[in-house]
Amino acid sequence: MFQDFAKRKLDDYLDLLEFPEEKITFEQVRVSSLPPFIVSFLEYYLPSIRIPIEKKEFVEILRKALIFNINYIIRPKYSILKFLFGDVETRPVEFISERLKYFQFYGYYPAQIMDFINLNSLEVITVNQVELVIDEINKKIHEEINSVSGNDSNRLNLVKLLYYFFHDLGDNNPINLKLPRSILSVYFADKGFAVIKKRVDNFFSDVVFIQEAVELINPVRKGTSKAKHDSDVSEEKVKEILDNAKNYISRETFNKEVEKILPPTENVPDEMEPVNINELREQFSKLPDLEEKKLVSTENIYSDDLLFASQIKDIVPPDQLTEKEKNNKIIDDLFSEENFRKKIVRKLFAGEDNFRIFLNKIINLHTWNEVIPLIEKYFNSNKIDYYCEEAVKFVDVMQSYYTSSSDLKENKAV
Repeated sequence: MFQDFAKRKLDDYLDLLEFPEEKITFEQVRVSSLPPFIVSFLEYYLPSIRIPIEKKEFVEILRKALIFNINYIIRPKYSILKFLFGDVETRPVEFISERLKYFQFYGYYPAQIMDFINLNSLEVITVNQVELVIDEINKKIHEEINSVSGNDSNRLNLVKLLYYFFHDLGDNNPINLKLPRSILSVYFADKGFAVIKKRVDNFFSDVVFIQEAVELINPVRKGTSKAKHDSDVSEEKVKEILDNAKNYISRETFNKEVEKILPPTENVPDEMEPVNINELREQFSKLPDLEEKKLVSTENIYSDDLLFASQIKDIVPPDQLTEKEKNNKIIDDLFSEENFRKKIVRKLFAGEDNFRIFLNKIINLHTWNEVIPLIEKYFNSNKIDYYCEEAVKFVDVMQSYYTSSSDLKENKAV
């Protein structure tokens, strides 16, 4: 089910791009019609946002972006913990803050993790600490949707993003969205909402319309009396719950996230229109058997041993670079023309080691005026002709780096 979905979406996204000479740059990606959440992933993941990348390599990275987001939408807690920590127990805060930029949805998770870090002035954070933050957020959300003042609008927001992300998984339409029950079950299990998960698991159909999902979340089900403990909740307690959780599943927040998924021409519906569920069910029951079976496939593609976990090492970017590694990455980007680089290394520096040693001395300087005296001193000491082809090329590249507003300059922090 998800393999077909991911392949189709990948093909759709590739149709939005052009590959002159079988290559593409991030600038071309940025101005394309790709969804914002895909563009953001690529911005952080691409090895260089200036150097063109081969189509074959780009397609593989785009596929990883899809796999990453499919899993994050369904299993946010699991995905965050795996992507941030992998198999280790602790990470430097700088590493965590960079990795959190990949998560474009459920913004309350990255925001609260960073708030926790800043509030406690941490330099290193553990996987247990991040897990506790996520569990506390989920607890507040659960309290909000179960409070006496909870409403269907909030419950809709809780699943809206999930439904819209997969709105073309089957024969959906923008109004009467439906999802395989198994996806909802995993989604609520990841949040720790055991009671809601049980309701979903016991649902009579293999697919659940979005209106039915809202009913399953509602603690006061139709035809049942309100639990006694609900009426015992004080107004002060309700206010406290809402104050703590109001920013988590607000309509405004989730609409903004849904906008990252929908095509630019499609607007987020104001609210779900009232729908006769029985009528929908009757229509759905008349669907051809083959179509229904395709939709409700029960592949556990989101399980620990399949789509995400088996490819997590491939999806996760390299660990945080040292300052020297960052500089060498910039040097390789600047001098990517192999023929000229070889000439410069041989004529000006008499070897690769001297070339890198000199550039590492100047690459962290802030202005071209600071660099000029060092280049002049090096050229004079080594009796290099200022007007030879290699010297002119070397100076042009370095001057362009320091005086232009190129993206490479920004990459010093990557």
